[in-house]
Amino acid sequence: MKNIIIGTAGHVDHGKTTLIKALSGIDTDRLIEEKKRGITIELGFAHIPNDAGYNIGVIDVPGHEKFIKHMLAGIGGIDFVLFVVAADEGIMPQTREHFEILNSLGIDDGIIAVTKTDMVDEEWLEMLLEEVDDYFKGTFLDGKPVIPVSAATGEGVEELRSEIIAKCDRKNKRREEKELFRLPVDRVFTMQGFGTVVTGTLMDGNVRIGDDVMIYPKGIKAKVRGIQTYGKDTDIAVAGQRTAINLSGVPKEDIDRGDIVAYADAVTVTSIIDTELSIFSSTDRIVLNNSRVHLYCGSDEVLCKVILLDRDALSAGETAYAQLRLEEPAAVRRGDRFIIRFYSPIITVGGGRIIDALPSKHKRNKPEVLAGMEVLSKGSLSEVIYAKAGERQFVRQKDLARELGLLDHEMESESEGGIADGALIVLSDNTIVNDSKYARMKDDTEKIINDYHADNPLADGIPRQELLSRLKKRWYTDDNKLVQAVVKYMLGQGVIEDKGKSIAISGFSIEYTPEQCALKDKIARMYAGAGIEMIRNDEILALYPDGRIVRAIQEDIESEGAIYKVNPSYYIDKAAWDNAVSVARSFNGNFTLAEYRDRLGTSRKYAVELLPAMDKAGITVFDGESRTVVK
Repeated sequence: MKNIIIGTAGHVDHGKTTLIKALSGIDTDRLIEEKKRGITIELGFAHIPNDAGYNIGVIDVPGHEKFIKHMLAGIGGIDFVLFVVAADEGIMPQTREHFEILNSLGIDDGIIAVTKTDMVDEEWLEMLLEEVDDYFKGTFLDGKPVIPVSAATGEGVEELRSEIIAKCDRKNKRREEKELFRLPVDRVFTMQGFGTVVTGTLMDGNVRIGDDVMIYPKGIKAKVRGIQTYGKDTDIAVAGQRTAINLSGVPKEDIDRGDIVAYADAVTVTSIIDTELSIFSSTDRIVLNNSRVHLYCGSDEVLCKVILLDRDALSAGETAYAQLRLEEPAAVRRGDRFIIRFYSPIITVGGGRIIDALPSKHKRNKPEVLAGMEVLSKGSLSEVIYAKAGERQFVRQKDLARELGLLDHEMESESEGGIADGALIVLSDNTIVNDSKYARMKDDTEKIINDYHADNPLADGIPRQELLSRLKKRWYTDDNKLVQAVVKYMLGQGVIEDKGKSIAISGFSIEYTPEQCALKDKIARMYAGAGIEMIRNDEILALYPDGRIVRAIQEDIESEGAIYKVNPSYYIDKAAWDNAVSVARSFNGNFTLAEYRDRLGTSRKYAVELLPAMDKAGITVFDGESRTVVK
């Protein structure tokens, strides 16, 4: 069945709740205070029976200005609006405010119901209909059905029902793929014998009984124990349905209105969002840079600061790029719509669209920042991916898919063209970077290695771990897998060369001066002549004023296989080391240091250095008194 959610809107006491009762038979005012005062305070829910095969859910929102925050918690998830104007009062303050909110939330379709027609004469009604027509001219409700109706007499109710059903035959914009499941919570309560229950409009995807889910932004795990849609038990709920989910593993106190129920890694938790922000044309308020406001997105409400990126103030009817810095984390996706209200007094002043759910902090009045915002706002999906892959922070392809509301295979498909022509690169850890960012990373890596070559001219390269450490510091990251993936990619591209324990610029080779060549030959002969009677490093280092050059020569001779590093104090001729190992392996059982010394034909001074080196190399095992050769 096709699932449609409609929402009411309009001024307080214009008959929204009474009209919904006439259409559905359900009184959406469930609170005692609502019935006592005769006004809607909280969100109400109903469904309209029909024979056309539609699930038509209704969200009845409060009209009073004091309860706009409750209205905002429910109105964002609707497919179209049932906009109510009372015939005896016409266009009123909340009529205007609700309509501005609907515009900002991207609602693009609806029906206008002119209620309480039984309270006016025909001449008044005709005048009122002209007023309604004038007010909505040039808006998304221009030309949409206008139905005069009286819930008291029943006049027009069936005509309105027919128009609602006809409006349900529209293209569904919601996506039902399971991975995209997202339910903003607008109610949470406990049922005897069942435990925690959350309700909301299922925005995207689908969910089944038994699924493991997560409560965002808190990151709390839970399991779906039961599901109801429109008051009936079901095994599955899909996008576009009013849904109640019974959750196990999480107490009611851990969930709040505004939380999101979704699968793990399905939404982005953020404290900064980039937006395209518009101020209502009807407001007399001005939003200044650094203003503190209430942000309403989905069913969530959070305080934030508005950072205007190209101006100091935003006035009525103006639109600008703004970064909102949230005082608490929120779970969102790019493209989500939002509303802002002043911190004090709490007045609705504007709204907009999230164009980046996980940006870096921006500096104001920077042409490159504004150019990037323009791409994120108006660019194609491939252009957005290219832009996101070039930001300072690193993003993995699967995480970018989540941020953009894409499935993994959709993300990969969108990236294919860029990868094929070299504009995008996906590293082995799934990090995605564009060609411009890779060029900067390549420059960083080459500079670090070249600087090391300059400071250590006789080293065959920078130690691998030192390179990784310097890259992490340069790129402000603690992600070992990322820097390893970058080095792996550059090795594969031939930009750098693996020297075993070190990394060098491709084609680099050590170049000795004639004096250094002579020193190298001298040191090699000294080790070969000493044999098993090793020479201490300090004696070798004393041969030349620059100890760094001597150490580089030692490492070079070692890499050529002529000597072996026993420990920080000693190198040994490689042939002598092989002989020392062979002697150790000649013992059939346990042997002591003294027995080894005698069989090797050397002094204790050298045996006491050689055997621990063999332990470390896994050739022998020491039990505290004697050693055994590892077979």
